[in-house]
Amino acid sequence: MNPDGTDIRQLLGRALVPYSERPDAAGVARLVDDLITGGEALHARVAAIPRECRTELAGSALAEWTYFVDAGPTGRGDHANWNHARTLARILRSLASILNEQPSTAR
Repeated sequence: MNPDGTDIRQLLGRALVPYSERPDAAGVARLVDDLITGGEALHARVAAIPRECRTELAGSALAEWTYFVDAGPTGRGDHANWNHARTLARILRSLASILNEQPSTAR
């Protein structure tokens, strides 16, 4: 991810579109891989925030990210994979927001 968050914004832009604009099955699979790759870096940065300095949102986002990455799609087929990608994107958006709210020394 670029320090300015450009890559994350692009990922979110690919994932958080109307259902009618979703990519084909291979594109969704690539998107999920890209979201996990980008999200793991953000997850690590948020996890590095001392517990006593984390907000409730930070704790929830960390737990949700771990759960949804480990669980994978809940269901079968393209629709389940697309919903999984969108869920990951929403959590990734929260992780990025948490980092943006941190003092510049923590970034």
